[in-house]
Amino acid sequence: MTTSRNGARKRSGSRLPRDQAPSSFTAILENLLCAIPGARAAALVDFEGETIDYAGRLDPFDVKVTAAHWQIVLAEIASSALGMPRQITVRAHRRSYIVRQLQPGYALVLVLHPRAAFAASHRALQEADVRLCAEAGWTTSRTARWYCVDVETEASDRGRPARLRSAGGWQPVEVMGSMVGLGPREKGFRIRLPSGAEMLLIRERMGRWFADEHPET
Repeated sequence: MTTSRNGARKRSGSRLPRDQAPSSFTAILENLLCAIPGARAAALVDFEGETIDYAGRLDPFDVKVTAAHWQIVLAEIASSALGMPRQITVRAHRRSYIVRQLQPGYALVLVLHPRAAFAASHRALQEADVRLCAEAGWTTSRTARWYCVDVETEASDRGRPARLRSAGGWQPVEVMGSMVGLGPREKGFRIRLPSGAEMLLIRERMGRWFADEHPET
């Protein structure tokens, strides 16, 4: 069995026509949607409530209005005694939302299935956060700890990695040991590639895999 972002794209349904040309942020937002089950749209929004770029299956106008609304909410919270939040997560009747501040005045807004936001992968969010900041040229002390990767599992055990996709194609992996202390329904392994490189692999409860080293480096 293969757990891959390509497969997730195929299952995510048809996209509506874009109302603006793709940018260097588009692929990052699309990869984030693929890494978080139940995610329907993502937008990068500036301090004026203008959407810099977006991705997803929802109507572009709806996504942009939603992003502008949550930017206003962020500003209102920041002006209160609470100060600027790092991230807010909200579950509503028909949708749920994750709003994550990237830089002062800039935020990442996700629109999700009503039950998806509180189960969203913190590893996927962290990776997207760092990649968006790097692409925008923003100075940040944050670094990506985990990278979403494509993994093929053993035919007899879908929770055990067999091959990992890298820049050179699929590579067999040698499982050296298991990790402990992970979240509910998560599995972790220390693996070795044919090159001798070692890394950690974690399978999250929704089936997405993350590595602590980028497989293309």
